[in-house]
Order: sequence, then C-alpha cells, then structure tokens
Amino acid sequence: MRYTSVEYAKTLHSLAEETAPAHRSEMVRNFLTAVAKNGSLHLVPEITREYLLLSDRKANVRDVTVKTPERMSAETLARKFPFKARVEALRDIRLAGGAVIEVDDLRVDNSIARRLSLARRAFTK
Repeated sequence: MRYTSVEYAKTLHSLAEETAPAHRSEMVRNFLTAVAKNGSLHLVPEITREYLLLSDRKANVRDVTVKTPERMSAETLARKFPFKARVEALRDIRLAGGAVIEVDDLRVDNSIARRLSLARRAFTK
C-alpha cells in the first residue's frame, strides 16, 4: 500500500511523542526500515519537511523573514516578536530604509523604496 509523505510524517510525529527520548533513535531506524520496505525512501525529504511543519505547528513556532538594508541579527529580531519565531534576516540595500516583514502569508512592506514608489505613482498619474 502506498502512503503519502503527509501520512508518514503524521505517523512519525505521533511515534516521536509516544517514544521516550532514549529510544527515539531506534524508533526512527524502525520507521525508516518500514518506509524502505514500502518502497518510499524517495519521500524522505518530503516526510522530513512535513514532520517539521507539524512540530512547528504544535510548538506554535512561525517562520518569519525580515528584510532590511542593514545587517541585523536573527536572534535579536526573534526576541522582538510576541510569539516564537524562526527568523531569517536578509540584507537588501535596495530598500533604502525601513523593513519588509513576512509572517506566514502576511507581508508588511514598510520600506522607503516602496513609499517612494507609491509617491512616484501618485505624482505621475
């Protein structure tokens, strides 16, 4: 029987919760053996991705991308949010100032480059 990567990830997640930390490596080895017997080793990268999403959702951790024109520490930025965040801090000198913050499917662009673009459009219409 064929299983999807999501089904495998949910199974692995529930097994990890039920298994004592001292026995998890053996549990993972057994899980991968079962995946191999089902001929689904090619799904391991997707299973891993789905497992991490499930774990993050349960721990209420969000992925955040912050773009600023100057370098900023991801650890410092993570402390600024009122929730647990895995921050990716990117430097983008084209912004000229301000920041672009993306959390889940929400994007807040408070950059000077965007403000100048809006002003340019307002004056050329």
